[in-house]
Amino acid sequence: MEESKLSFWKKIKISIFKFEEYQQLAAQKVGKTIEYLLKLMLIFSLIASIAVTFQFMTQLVKITHYFDEAISSLHFENEQLTVNAKENAEEPIIFEDTDKLNTKILIDTRKIEQSEIEEYTKSMDGYTVGVVVLKDKIILKSNRMAMTSQMPYSTIVEQYNINHLEKQDIFDFLSGRQLFTIGAVFFIVMMIYLFVIYFSTVLLDAILYSILGYIEGIISRIRLRYGAVYNIAIHAMTLPIILNLIYFVVNVLTGFTIQYFQIMYTAITCIYIITAILMIKSDVIKRQMELSKIIEEQERIKQEMARKEQEEKEEQERERLRKEDEKKRQEEKKRERKQNGGQNDTPQPEANFKPSKP
Repeated sequence: MEESKLSFWKKIKISIFKFEEYQQLAAQKVGKTIEYLLKLMLIFSLIASIAVTFQFMTQLVKITHYFDEAISSLHFENEQLTVNAKENAEEPIIFEDTDKLNTKILIDTRKIEQSEIEEYTKSMDGYTVGVVVLKDKIILKSNRMAMTSQMPYSTIVEQYNINHLEKQDIFDFLSGRQLFTIGAVFFIVMMIYLFVIYFSTVLLDAILYSILGYIEGIISRIRLRYGAVYNIAIHAMTLPIILNLIYFVVNVLTGFTIQYFQIMYTAITCIYIITAILMIKSDVIKRQMELSKIIEEQERIKQEMARKEQEEKEEQERERLRKEDEKKRQEEKKRERKQNGGQNDTPQPEANFKPSKP
């Protein structure tokens, strides 16, 4: 099958709306299809990162204002952090956001037992991101990535050469031009992270969906190369990827969730793959029927030409025989004329005697 040149946007249009043209997508080289997916996921990562960064910066400003009002003083020196609350200094300072980011931040810089630290860490369960700020370290817990990490302040001092901080230093850093720098860095990090995660995930999902498509091709009795089926699988995921992007942005900005979205994502992809293969089969059958008609027509024309050729040969043979007969008759007439003419021209013999005298 000849590979056709299709633009990126044309491929998106075919992938979503035109099942009957999936055969063109299947004929593409796998490398071209990977390039298509690369561009699609770059757009996905770009838009998703903008949404996440916007929400992050909004929440960062909100958290900054909250802690500005909740904290009376903050002092960092000799790898030790001391934070004093404006009210109820004996209780930890807690910030919770369960609506959008699903984040919890807990600050307690008193000298506490290990059991209390474990209790604080456990209290972060159920949050997307949980942060525990202690006197000598920070504990970060991410339920989405199923990981918990600790960062001692000694590491921060060593890496960033920060030996002394006051409350005003931090809040000055989280305002003005520095805030823009934080947003830009966060955006770049999130875009790289989302691209790597989602691109690799879609590539692996495409393998599973292509196996389904290959089995469907066997059941449908249509011979398809695995590379062609893999192309179909990736393009069949176009609409689910776009829907996933819309859902991702809405979820980040509003916290709205769809319980069975992943099932819908899978179902749409499977429907697209099966429908595309059946359309290809229908097109193949149609082409075979057209080819059969063309062959029949060619055979009919061939027979008609053979018949005409035979008739021409017979006509030529009759003409040849007629000419031979005519030639024979002419030759016979010539012989007859010659024979007849020869008898009339022969001189008659004279009488060889003299009359007797009386």
